[in-house]
Amino acid sequence: MTMLKAKALSVKRHEIKFFISHADYEYARSILAELMERDPNQTNERGYFIRSLYFDDILNTAVEDKLDGIEERDKYRIRVYSPDQQWAKLERKRKHNQFVDKSSVRISRDQAYQMIDGEYDWLLDMESNSARSIFFDLKRRYFRPTAMIDYDREVYLMDYNDIRVTFDMNLRISTEETDLFSDQLEMEQIQRGDTIIMEVKFNHCLPSWFPQIFRLNGTTAQAISKYCLGRMHMREFYSA
Repeated sequence: MTMLKAKALSVKRHEIKFFISHADYEYARSILAELMERDPNQTNERGYFIRSLYFDDILNTAVEDKLDGIEERDKYRIRVYSPDQQWAKLERKRKHNQFVDKSSVRISRDQAYQMIDGEYDWLLDMESNSARSIFFDLKRRYFRPTAMIDYDREVYLMDYNDIRVTFDMNLRISTEETDLFSDQLEMEQIQRGDTIIMEVKFNHCLPSWFPQIFRLNGTTAQAISKYCLGRMHMREFYSA
């Protein structure tokens, strides 16, 4: 069997999420612009486009585990940053309380379409432990595409403990479309214009001064899932 080389990444990090107001977002980004570097991949100062096609099994385990508060759970998706992109990222996010272990494999456009059609034996041909691990996960249960989520993300980076602050906005969803590379999708808005999702990701710890730079008006961290927000918005699921 011919082994294909694949770019793979496995990262285990802290991940803290908040819903914040647009006013708090504007204040936070003005501070971060002075303290941190913008992601060099941003096409403009307000960020870049992200599209994720999420997969779930026939029991909708990814949604049910999240809504039931299960502390250890998995989520699978294919991600692109432009509809005309010729490659995609296959990702598995494994949540352990506040820790996130993310495995990522770069795949071709054709391989992404094969996954959408339920064919992923080719993952075994990749020289990647992550690819093989994801393959066996997918083979144990019947997975299929369940939701397409588009949004815009603004990113700030700091080398210390690989700190990454993101602001996600303009979330929209389709549960009918599965063409990851289409530029003609009809999407339904999920997120209000005055609400932003802020995520703070880091390896070990934050500097003691770091939380103090945000004036979040008593906002507390929440377990936010864009995938679950989308499925709930389409009235497929309801929170307890």
